[in-house]
Amino acid sequence: MKNTILAASVMLAVASSAHAAALDASTFTGASTPLQTALYGVRNYSAPVLVKGLHDPANYLAAPRLPAWQFAQVDPTGGVLTFERQPAPATGWHTWSRKGKVVLSGGGAARLDRVYTVFNGQQLVAAIKEAGNEPKIIRVVGHIDLRWSENNTLFREYTSYSDQKYGGSINLPSNTTLVGINDAQGRPARMTGTSLLIGGELALAPGGDPEADFKKWIKDGKDGEDYPTWTRNVIVRNLVIDTPWDVNPEDEDNAYADGITVSRGQNIFLDHLSVSDGDTPESLATGAYKTRHDGALDVVRGSDYVTIANSLFSNHHKTTLVGNGDGGRAWSDEGRLRVTFSGNWWSSVAARLPLNRYGLVHMFNNLVSGNVITTAGEVKFESGTDARYRSNMLIENNYYKLAGLKLSEFCGKAIKGKSFIGFRSSGHIFSSDRAGTNAVDGQCGMARPGAADLWTPPYLYALQTATSTLAAVPAQAGAGKLK
Repeated sequence: MKNTILAASVMLAVASSAHAAALDASTFTGASTPLQTALYGVRNYSAPVLVKGLHDPANYLAAPRLPAWQFAQVDPTGGVLTFERQPAPATGWHTWSRKGKVVLSGGGAARLDRVYTVFNGQQLVAAIKEAGNEPKIIRVVGHIDLRWSENNTLFREYTSYSDQKYGGSINLPSNTTLVGINDAQGRPARMTGTSLLIGGELALAPGGDPEADFKKWIKDGKDGEDYPTWTRNVIVRNLVIDTPWDVNPEDEDNAYADGITVSRGQNIFLDHLSVSDGDTPESLATGAYKTRHDGALDVVRGSDYVTIANSLFSNHHKTTLVGNGDGGRAWSDEGRLRVTFSGNWWSSVAARLPLNRYGLVHMFNNLVSGNVITTAGEVKFESGTDARYRSNMLIENNYYKLAGLKLSEFCGKAIKGKSFIGFRSSGHIFSSDRAGTNAVDGQCGMARPGAADLWTPPYLYALQTATSTLAAVPAQAGAGKLK
């Protein structure tokens, strides 16, 4: 064990030295950074009630199908760490900040008593609350679901919107590395019925107004990056995440619970995740409320310097969102939402790949596959990358494999945009049973940005051809493939 710890420390030091003059993101968290963990992970078992006219109790519906559980009680590694102390790789927006280049260390510097191996939701919540904002590594083995308690022996479905919102969510604080460890059968760790939150939009004091507080902070001449409610320096890797079934959604079109939400977070690295609706696809919904899932992964509310890499998004509708509002969000989002998507695979998903408002988004070497005709077991592909209000996007060398789509339909379906301030797209391949295989630039007639809106990623990256992406991405994307 000592040799493992020493080797991990040396590896961290070597990686850090490779980022000469870079700042460790753990130094961005001050003593005044608040914790939000007390709000989450504790069930209240409340009855369903109307909330501001929404969440009609008559439309409460428990999850109609449960997974085959893969609970574990033994760590197959015997506690030996491998990749857990590694900082995030040096490619992506997560490696940057307004202060310059950054090493995103997560919980890499965790003391031995801040390295946890957890097998159930209550252990995960307890580890977070014990460590707070200290550097921490949390290793998940088996299956996490906050509907289970008593060491995974007692199951109770969420009883209301409130019970699910608070009792069914886990909030990760700053300086955290959360990783899945494959179990004894080689299956990646899995989270079901549980929303993973990274940060949240807070006021400076309980009961305050987050927007008014932030605006006053800026008006007083203070640096927005010193505003004390950011969650920073978080790594999440190698997890299967089943987006939660919303037992009591807002209305017939809008659910609450995302798989992962990054909200007022900075320097975040999300890698080798598999995110889908799991055992509860939207097709199982009955009654008036047909929408039972919200986003797979959302980056919102002024979050910045985020990378999503080597991940698989499948069988979901509202998939990946950057920026959740137009003009009303300028106070938090203008000049932020810098996000990188690389090496990801969107497979049999409906839309938002991503939908982007305000974000300075860089996409390269991703794979999009699907079918525009509804078939058994698949989600119908509706739209891909969507450049929206005040966004500025650079998209390079993606592969689009979309059955049923004509070449003349590629633009407006796979790539579209309006109200953006910058859009550049090139180097893609599109293949279809109705179009063959074609090289497409993906600019789709949209105007390129003027000089004032041109930008170059500040990090180095190795750009592969779109053709190589077709084979490389499926081999690497998703949980269980981290090496």
